Amino acid sequence: MKVPAKMRTFCPNCNKHTTQDVKIEKPRQRGGGMSQGSRRMARWTSRIGNHGRYSRRPIAARNMTSKTTKKVDLRITCSECGKKWIRSRPRARRTEIARV
Repeated sequence: MKVPAKMRTFCPNCNKHTTQDVKIEKPRQRGGGMSQGSRRMARWTSRIGNHGRYSRRPIAARNMTSKTTKKVDLRITCSECGKKWIRSRPRARRTEIARV
């Protein structure tokens, strides 16, 4: 997928449409860290003995494979006010900035 280097879109800080610079953000972990179930599992499995429901991986997790595409985050910078924010793009095998 080709993304334009400059795009005209809405800036929430200026409250109007402005021309904005676009860069591809480095990959980061999604989900914001450990979920409640992961924290609970870590707490249980840190002890000695049989871990009950956590002693075997679920069937769905055993058959899972990694995804073939990744989601890309775009770092958008307003040219008027300088405000920056991240906008997520749909999945694509390859994303590049189109210098037009």
